[in-house]
Amino acid sequence: MQELYFILVAVHIVAVVVTGILWTIVDLGYQTSLRPHLRDIRAVHFGSLYLVPWFLGLAYAFAALRVPSWHQIFFPAGLGALVFFSGVGYLFPRPPGLDPFYYWTKGWALVLSMVGLSCLVVALLWTAAVLVIYSLGR
Repeated sequence: MQELYFILVAVHIVAVVVTGILWTIVDLGYQTSLRPHLRDIRAVHFGSLYLVPWFLGLAYAFAALRVPSWHQIFFPAGLGALVFFSGVGYLFPRPPGLDPFYYWTKGWALVLSMVGLSCLVVALLWTAAVLVIYSLGR
């Protein structure tokens, strides 16, 4: 399972590089067609910066505590569910005049995003509980 966490770290490091390049291109004004997507680029950039230490830290903690693999899958599965449900919600038409960055605040996009967010919350609480339980059991 540690391999999965390391692969996810590598994917997010690449995402930091790619979004950093895109952000620089937008800031320097070379590609004006990217300007409307600057918030999305920044969100992915900072999200990936945030997730790299999470994945590395959890991989270390799970290995040090000898947590079984089936417990370790909850965190990436919760993130995957959030991305999946939010992505499906993004496919629904936005209400007129709504900024694309806030697509998830209305209609079916809201419902699906909340389902994904709920999956992530459960995964985070599960992961925290597993860390506490296995720490106390050492």
